[in-house]
Amino acid sequence: MPLVKIELTEGRDRSSLIKLRDLVMDAVVESLKLVPDDRNIRIIEYKPGLFQMKVPYEILIEVTMFSGRSKAAKKKLYKLIVESLFDNLKIEKDKVFIVINEQPLENRGIRGGIPADEIQLGFNVNI
Repeated sequence: MPLVKIELTEGRDRSSLIKLRDLVMDAVVESLKLVPDDRNIRIIEYKPGLFQMKVPYEILIEVTMFSGRSKAAKKKLYKLIVESLFDNLKIEKDKVFIVINEQPLENRGIRGGIPADEIQLGFNVNI
């Protein structure tokens, strides 16, 4: 149940943003072996001048997820995201900055405020 945030300067049309959202989320679901409908994602667009990243970065993707994934799973996530964005939207790989924030299961209250470590999630965190 990762939470995904995509931040960028405004200027892309709605259909491109929807495609961006879906491509990123598809990569997250595939690489982390999630159930297909486990999608929690938002896009935040900034007015020009209000979003600044070191060159060449133009898109910041933040994935907040439970701790436990291996380095190999994270590498697969990074690769799937940038390759998918390049193949489908022609977004250069070096323009995408990806950061993962990991949290222990007990740090999330879900399904009515129950700590996530007390719930059967329906997917394996230790991949």
